[in-house]
Amino acid sequence: MKITQFSRHEFKEYNLIGIKTEINFSKENNLKVILHEELQNPIEGQDIELINEFEPLLFSVDIEKSKLFENKELDIDFLTLLDGHHRYNFISRNKIDSKIEVIIVSFEDVNVDSYLSEINIGKEDFINLLESKKFRVNSNSGFYLKIDNDIYSSNEISTIYELYDFKRECFKNGLISPLANDIQSKKQNVLSFTPIKLNEFYKENYLFPPKSTWITPRI
Repeated sequence: MKITQFSRHEFKEYNLIGIKTEINFSKENNLKVILHEELQNPIEGQDIELINEFEPLLFSVDIEKSKLFENKELDIDFLTLLDGHHRYNFISRNKIDSKIEVIIVSFEDVNVDSYLSEINIGKEDFINLLESKKFRVNSNSGFYLKIDNDIYSSNEISTIYELYDFKRECFKNGLISPLANDIQSKKQNVLSFTPIKLNEFYKENYLFPPKSTWITPRI
């Protein structure tokens, strides 16, 4: 896909610059869009006028930030969706034939943190569950979960995907619920997982559970 019309977009809160443009996804059959999270509650209905209320979709591109504005034309094979999974799903599901406003940043400017969770059962009960799953207090593993200041890992979990499969299981069983990172300071029994790296989004046919990533910049 070639982008020839775009403008600079300044993220004042994050002191970085991306590009703003419009894409008609129904016309770009050769453009690959990388998703990374399952949807919790898809946008219902088929009223295409809803897109007029949408904020821009936020993507990253595999271009160094120093080269993002180097040319008057960008040639892009794939975009990684950072924010707007529900909106993009609505647009794709309804095959909306319209230009959609997007903001694109360099992969170098993307930071991915763990989207925090709140434990819905007693902390001791949750720790007992962890122990039954062979989690032990251990800060040496690269794949861990953290409750307040205590770090737990399991020798039976050797990939980021196995760790987040466990998170998915906890979500489905109602043991944890999402907790927005910008309000967590008032909470106790806050749970976080090993942050996912951007290149780990690219595993074929795999989506992380909902609310797995807290990505900056944010719109």
